[in-house]
Amino acid sequence: MTMTLARFILYFAGLSSAIVAVAVVLPHLFEGVLILSPHFWLLFAVVSITTLLAYVVSDLGIKKGGEGSILSLMVGLFVKLLACLAVVAAVIIKYPDNKVITALNFFSLYFLFTAFEVTCLLRNLRDQNQM
Repeated sequence: MTMTLARFILYFAGLSSAIVAVAVVLPHLFEGVLILSPHFWLLFAVVSITTLLAYVVSDLGIKKGGEGSILSLMVGLFVKLLACLAVVAAVIIKYPDNKVITALNFFSLYFLFTAFEVTCLLRNLRDQNQM
């Protein structure tokens, strides 16, 4: 079953909602322990928005087909990586307290969203190859 943009957005909203639910519940479960950075919600917004934009760029490239499809995949993932790293670096430089927690929060969000994005893109590529 191919991953349409509407289906991706639906699954993306589900993943985002699950992450938000965990982020809201986690501090209450572990009171007194700093689990989430004070800048968690900024990182969440940046990573989720860049994931959505990178998927749209990559999906458009896959639909065009040819050599451009692989290039659009790589450009989407690379620009997402650079944009996210620039934001997390700026946050860590501007607010150096809790650097480790901020970095761990960022990388956990980044890898969750990237794994989800790549899985959805691979579904599109697999369906394209079966045609």
